[in-house]
Amino acid sequence: MEIKVNSNAKRTAIKVGLVAVVSLLLLIPLAMIKGIIEDREQTKDAVTEEVANSYAKPQTVSAPYLKSYVVEEKTVDEKIDTSGKQKDVETYVTDCSQVDYKADVEIDKLHRSIYDVIVYNSKVKICGKLPITEKSVIARDNEFRFKLTDIKGFSNPSQLTFGGQSFELRRQSEEFVANVVFPKGAKAGDVIEFAITFDLKGTESLFFHPSGDGNTTLAISSSYPHPSFQGALLPNHREVKEDGFNATWSVSSFNSSSYDDMGVKFVDPANPYQQSMRSAKYGMLIIILVFVAGLFVEFLTRKEINPIQYAVIGLSLVLFYSLLVAFSEFITFGVAYIIAALMTTGALMFYFRAILKNRSAYVLGGFVAVVYALNYMLLQMETYALLAGSVVLFLLLCIVMYLTANINNNKDLTKISKIQ
Repeated sequence: MEIKVNSNAKRTAIKVGLVAVVSLLLLIPLAMIKGIIEDREQTKDAVTEEVANSYAKPQTVSAPYLKSYVVEEKTVDEKIDTSGKQKDVETYVTDCSQVDYKADVEIDKLHRSIYDVIVYNSKVKICGKLPITEKSVIARDNEFRFKLTDIKGFSNPSQLTFGGQSFELRRQSEEFVANVVFPKGAKAGDVIEFAITFDLKGTESLFFHPSGDGNTTLAISSSYPHPSFQGALLPNHREVKEDGFNATWSVSSFNSSSYDDMGVKFVDPANPYQQSMRSAKYGMLIIILVFVAGLFVEFLTRKEINPIQYAVIGLSLVLFYSLLVAFSEFITFGVAYIIAALMTTGALMFYFRAILKNRSAYVLGGFVAVVYALNYMLLQMETYALLAGSVVLFLLLCIVMYLTANINNNKDLTKISKIQ
């Protein structure tokens, strides 16, 4: 007995193989589209950096400290110095035992070319406690210091209140410095309280560095509803609402040295490039689903879609992402997605009608619209996108398995005969 497969089955196998090859070749233009998205995002990043250089860069506020200049006598070789003594000035650094940061942030957007850049103006208050050491008591000078990333953003400082006295700040290199004097009668072991407020401008993010040897607290509030809390330590408490957010951090002296900066990045939810890239990652999946639907329509209607036409269909699906990026640079992502999806679906429906010349063209076009709708839903489900996408794919696979289960029983596909 010998089983003979007819020519229709061979043609079907060849068709499926050719469609698979076309799908693989479409990875090339899809990768090019992803490259365009990355290039446009890099252009936006360059614009953001240009704005930051003019306005103020992302800011990090370092914890204050006391720098003490102590004159010390050292014994030297008498051959070098007959007096036997030499006076040197040594510097000693004292970290705060307590630092409390508070920042109230107002967000704005600067428009440059076709891009929006998030900037902010904040009112910052730093207060805390600083211990008096034996070296600082005998020091020739004591300087209260703190540092910012970009001093262009610093303005309207109050006088430094230090031990109940007021002192003026001055700029020295990349730091702000105040020459301070301890209160009368202060001695080693005492603790000095200090406080200062100032305005601070910056771009996109605001961070604070904890004290190296002390406790640190941080409180940030803003009317902006899209924060991204970052750094080595996340907030102990956060509250994010539609009208803004509040967040607080607390670092103890036991582990403050092990933590890096803590703070917030102000995220632009309308950034079209991140969402476009996420959508493009589903590109090959959409192409495969539409191709499978096309093959299934062929089997049912006996209307042929040749490999070149599959290539044109695939290129149309890839072009969707170029349209999406182009429109989303000028309008909101949701509206851009709808326009690009309608244009692509409409063009493919007319193309399907020209190829198939029956109502199944509208069914296939409707399937494309459903796939784009599902893709958009996945984009909105950031946390559960993988779970939802996997479930949807499994359900689609089950449908395809059910509809194609009896395909081998079709007499037009295979023919089994006995050969004597």
